[in-house]
Amino acid sequence: MDPLALLPYALAAAGGRVAGHDVTALVAAGVTLLQRSAPLVRALAGRRSAVLLPPGAAWLVALAASDGRAMVVLDPHEAASTPLDALLETQGIGAVFTNRALLSLVPSDVPYVLLDDAPRQARVCANGRDSEVDLGTHFALDLIGDSNGDGSPEECLRLARRGDALTHADILGAGRRVMHERGLTPLHRAVWTAVPASLEDFVQCVVAPLLVGGGVEPGGSV
Repeated sequence: MDPLALLPYALAAAGGRVAGHDVTALVAAGVTLLQRSAPLVRALAGRRSAVLLPPGAAWLVALAASDGRAMVVLDPHEAASTPLDALLETQGIGAVFTNRALLSLVPSDVPYVLLDDAPRQARVCANGRDSEVDLGTHFALDLIGDSNGDGSPEECLRLARRGDALTHADILGAGRRVMHERGLTPLHRAVWTAVPASLEDFVQCVVAPLLVGGGVEPGGSV
């Protein structure tokens, strides 16, 4: 498969930045996380990951570390008022990518990855093991491919709020349409204020700006 048919690699190849970090480095950190953590690989075997994080650089690390299966998007605000146990079971979640501030919302029996220090390092707690994983020396990424080719028909994201399942093709196709319709250039800067609640939101605030090599800042102003 063309690696650029997958959303994380397509975003990395464009050369954009999130919160001052090169997307290439964020995606490489996610790939490295999988390569260096056997407990995480075992936790995700045949299961999905979930991301419980605010918008930011760590979100892209989680996306790249989801082991090729759809990542379920959880809204921290909603998780604070609605227990996650049933949702995680229904979605077949093997591990949750989160941070220390939100860890109390994750059921105690669910493996998790703390990404407070990403893309430098991560903490993996899975299968009875608790370990720090060095992400600072990333493995090389092969980003050669067709930057305008069709995306993969495999699922990339599941939006827990609406129940939508989005493929790599859905997201990349919509992102390229917005990129061309709005005439975006590498000088474009966008503000990422909330976790994806719809394809349209995600494409406008994150995907289209990064596909053109622009910059994305979480919250506030750019």
